[in-house]
Amino acid sequence: MATSYDSLAKEILDLLLHDLGQLETEVEVAALPSQRADVLFVPDPARDDERRTLGLLGRMTERAALFEPFHDAPGVEDVRACLRKILNHHHARSLSQRGGAERSWLLCAGRPDGALIAFRAAPSAGWPRGFYDLGEALPLSLVVLSELDDSDDTLPLRLMGAGATLKAALYALSARQEVIPQGRSLNNTVVQVFISARRRGLRITEDLMLDTTEAEEFLRQQHTEGLREGLREGLREGLQEGLQEGLREGVLLVLPTVVRVAESRLARAVTDAERETLLQKIHTDGAEAVGDALVSLDPDALARWLAPPRA
Repeated sequence: MATSYDSLAKEILDLLLHDLGQLETEVEVAALPSQRADVLFVPDPARDDERRTLGLLGRMTERAALFEPFHDAPGVEDVRACLRKILNHHHARSLSQRGGAERSWLLCAGRPDGALIAFRAAPSAGWPRGFYDLGEALPLSLVVLSELDDSDDTLPLRLMGAGATLKAALYALSARQEVIPQGRSLNNTVVQVFISARRRGLRITEDLMLDTTEAEEFLRQQHTEGLREGLREGLREGLQEGLQEGLREGVLLVLPTVVRVAESRLARAVTDAERETLLQKIHTDGAEAVGDALVSLDPDALARWLAPPRA
């Protein structure tokens, strides 16, 4: 499986599930030390209501489970290896009296026709289209991501797909990120994985091109908005505290916060003259206006804005 797909699937699972139970990656299978499962998730019963909002993924994690993402369709040997892993994992955990996974979910971006035929897999009873199992006695299910319906319930799973499935899921995520649970965080995670892959010279797929310039601008705006809000909150708290002692004292209380942000944006220490300029601008323009300038201006423009007026 491609490294970028592996990273994307793990990041999505970690983002959506890490607060809802115990999540481990690269879980060693004790009976076969050379084998590892990609993700193990054990749900926290206290977070069941929150977990159920994740649609199909929430239903799949009602009990402890392993997740094995495959970019290319898994073959017969791949499925057999995953079946060994879940059985050995369950056996080893039982011997040590530790809770173990009850099912292994194979997330298949490609349709594993050969494996489905060889194992006589059948559509899973009570599950939607795209789910196949090997019978009640074997705790392994294959999820063909390209066969899932296009809906909010399936969106996190379809983001682990490839080709047209992934492309459609990305468009849906962009349009629905304000509606689905953790949608904005999920969108940020996906964008960051794509950008990281591109910076390493990797391509997620040959037919899907992500505009990394637009994506990076999106993340920059998200970061700037978070920085602006954090700065505003710090300024409000400092000024409120200083109201008891007078305006001058309030300004002096917020000045260290303003200076730290300025130095972070400039990537250097501010000069005494720039510090005095900041103090004067807080007096004349107000703390929030100064905060907006600090997070909005690029470093060169910020340096010019802080320069003392010429005599």
